[in-house]
Amino acid sequence: MHRVTSYVHLLSKEARRKIIEVLASSRGVRRLADELGVTPAAVSKYLRGLTHPSDRVVEKAIEAATPEEALEISKIVAEVLLEGIDDYVRWSIEKGVMDVRVYSRLSEIAAKAGLASLSSRRAAELADVKV
Repeated sequence: MHRVTSYVHLLSKEARRKIIEVLASSRGVRRLADELGVTPAAVSKYLRGLTHPSDRVVEKAIEAATPEEALEISKIVAEVLLEGIDDYVRWSIEKGVMDVRVYSRLSEIAAKAGLASLSSRRAAELADVKV
């Protein structure tokens, strides 16, 4: 089983709450608590935003997801990660510290997903940015 901690750690408190909400909506608080190895009170606190689940609890939630739930969770995770990448790229370009390796890595990720490569024109623009 692939460990998902590398991206789970980057999730916001709100994204973590939404993931728990996706699973609780179909399972209920008690059953979800049993699956996650936490108390029903803890799940209730997660849902109300009073506290947030740890990386390991979120990992367990993702592992327990049905295919339909996994699709919803995927949308939540993608939104957070893409927003973060966008913010980082914008900041690094503004500061003149954009590392061309970021562009290269994003192209590799897009290719891995079977998506078209990032534009070569954009690559040339980024190559002109000081690293």
